[in-house]
Amino acid sequence: MNEVQAHRLAGRVALVTGGARGIGEATVRRLIAEGAQVVLGDVLVETGELLAKELGAAASFVELDVTSETDWTRAVEHCVATFGPPSILVSNAGIMCVKPIEQSTVEDFRRTYEVNAIGAFLGIREVVPLMRANGGGSIITMSSTAGSIGVEGMTAYCASKAANFTIARCAALEFGRDNIRVNAVNPGMIDTAMSRSDAVATFDASELFAGLPLARIGRVNEVAALIAFLASDDSAFITGGQHVIDGGLLAGQVMS
Repeated sequence: MNEVQAHRLAGRVALVTGGARGIGEATVRRLIAEGAQVVLGDVLVETGELLAKELGAAASFVELDVTSETDWTRAVEHCVATFGPPSILVSNAGIMCVKPIEQSTVEDFRRTYEVNAIGAFLGIREVVPLMRANGGGSIITMSSTAGSIGVEGMTAYCASKAANFTIARCAALEFGRDNIRVNAVNPGMIDTAMSRSDAVATFDASELFAGLPLARIGRVNEVAALIAFLASDDSAFITGGQHVIDGGLLAGQVMS
């Protein structure tokens, strides 16, 4: 990070969901490093509280289930009371469902959609009035390359992530005249607790990613850097986009 980046979010207030670990944690750290004050919301209360304590006065934790309208209202109220109205929202909270269609239940599909898509919708709806009243803001939803391509055994996840970036596009159209930019970030496979969970088969990175142009798994700090860019004025003319960060996955496979 250069000296300019270290100050480009000074005076900004951010709310980051799923902020206790993984991409969310890396994003919280990056936004603070660039000068923002950050409220991190998560259902992982102990982990989130410890992170906020570690990061000091620029961070605050709030318990937040993104599927709950009541939790969203409380989280935004906490943000306003602690640092002021949010000018940045990072809707990062998400879950992964890995099941073949024939073994999936309606509840599997519903729960995945509620967290990954409805959670993003509720966050946008909650922060937009405050951003509008304060002259604008930047909203980033965490989608996935899985929303653009099929992945065997991940129908619920793929569908929910496709919905997520479509919500972002529609919101960009609705709120652009209010100087509120809305973008989706679409990572490929990133090395996180989710990607290493029991729900996902144990992988040999050297074998799994050998066909990618960059031939490795992504890192959370790399995604966080993209999010910080989209949160900043450096991306002032960017809205409604799907910003792919996947090591070249969607470009195709390297055969040699």
